[in-house]
Amino acid sequence: MVYTEENIRELLNKILEPPLALFSLQVQNRKNHALIEITLDHLTHKTGSVSLFDCEEVSRRLKEELDLWGEEFDFTLQVSSGGVERALRIPEDLDRFQGLLAKLEVLLEDGDWDKRVFRLGERVGDSIYLVPYDRKASKRKEIPAINKPLTEIRKGNLFLEL
Repeated sequence: MVYTEENIRELLNKILEPPLALFSLQVQNRKNHALIEITLDHLTHKTGSVSLFDCEEVSRRLKEELDLWGEEFDFTLQVSSGGVERALRIPEDLDRFQGLLAKLEVLLEDGDWDKRVFRLGERVGDSIYLVPYDRKASKRKEIPAINKPLTEIRKGNLFLEL
């Protein structure tokens, strides 16, 4: 049996119930073995984090379904949460996580790309308001937001302030 992303997605569509959703799926088939890596999303949690209980429950239910396919092909199943420093899907997650901190790879005025931390503001059309994050300065004074075109944001992750 060859496990494909398509047939695993079909099973997950039956198993996952809101507010749980699929964040990412990777299937790596090798000779007589498949590695199935699933990352879950919690649509109503502030950072989208999923509990360990939810991961275990999805893993158990998916394993039961996969076991029905037969024992001739072995698989390893990994189910996890996107976590509090999850990768962002740009642009949709910029709206979802408005108000939170994110480490974004942005295009600078000199044409270089750099990773910087911002508080996500309102997205208007094809741009977003970002407030540069400076732990020390934020306690002393208000930092003005910048309006950044989405084309000048390559990737990002939520950022956990400690």
